[in-house]
Amino acid sequence: MTAEYDFFVRMQQKMDEQAEDVWDMVRYSRSPGYRLRLGEVTTTELNFFRLREFWTKRVYIVTNEPDETTTGADWEWIIGHGDRWIQIRVQAKIINANGSFAELGHPRATGEQMRRLLDPGRESVACRWMPLYVFYASENVAKTTVTRDAGCSAQLAWIVNENYGKPPRRAGRLRALDHLPPRVPRPGAIPWSHIFNGLVARLRAGESLDTIIGSLADASLPPAVKSIDDFWEPRVTAGTCSAELPAYIRTIVARDDDDFDGAPLTELHVATPESRHAEAERASGQAEGEPGVAYTVRDGSLEDSPVPLPSRTLMIDRADTPEVLATLPSFVSVLDIDRLPPLPERPSETGAPG
Repeated sequence: MTAEYDFFVRMQQKMDEQAEDVWDMVRYSRSPGYRLRLGEVTTTELNFFRLREFWTKRVYIVTNEPDETTTGADWEWIIGHGDRWIQIRVQAKIINANGSFAELGHPRATGEQMRRLLDPGRESVACRWMPLYVFYASENVAKTTVTRDAGCSAQLAWIVNENYGKPPRRAGRLRALDHLPPRVPRPGAIPWSHIFNGLVARLRAGESLDTIIGSLADASLPPAVKSIDDFWEPRVTAGTCSAELPAYIRTIVARDDDDFDGAPLTELHVATPESRHAEAERASGQAEGEPGVAYTVRDGSLEDSPVPLPSRTLMIDRADTPEVLATLPSFVSVLDIDRLPPLPERPSETGAPG
């Protein structure tokens, strides 16, 4: 098998290992008397720390606008190279001690976050993109079967929306029983590593990653596909798409031979002309002893890091600000197929303790 095949198989194995750890953490954090506070942001950060060998770049999105109540995604994977990229956008939800995904109707049971995930606007997504939910859960609180490798499980966002129903909260279905197998009315959530099963199957059959991305990048995905595997099947399409990549993706993947280009951890600052002017005024006031106001950094960033990350800035028109900023993910995990990192050697079993 090829190095590309091995890369994604090893990534799936690491995702399974992390899902088992999440299963354990959720189980104990939701047990009576246990003091561990475990939320979606912390769990997502731990997940991607575990997957740190399986991206070519991680980009934190930094804005100067409020985002928590409306943003439609926690993260996304983009896979490709040059001007050909595909996109998997994800919103995470963690189960509470009562066996519910209580924040599924966020904010305030309006379902606005879900709507943004499902319909972010053409300017925010690549031609081939897929919205998913990833659920963090364990069997003791879910009150249904949750295998350990499904401590992180994935489901198509449109199916989650159908299972949830309509706001207000009293009408929305939040119980894990309504969203995890085997009692869901539609196909159940799958272990999150299985998101990439369709890709691995094509690599196993001898296709190159370049060929696979090339067959998908211009093929729009229908909004209500039957399974996550359909994302990797070029025959499942709503037609040919010729739209340009979103500006923020173009800014992230541009080969500008700068510090950002070669760094594994970076920031993308998204701003308007008005916000940059206001920022300059605040900086001027701070120099004169007035308090300054920093950019609002989306949850999960390295805002407390003592070393600034390499960054780029994307200027957007003020007229586009509400929709564009509201749909951006907290961070982007980039898999540039020209820059896939070499995998570490597998641990040798020779001389291992018995």
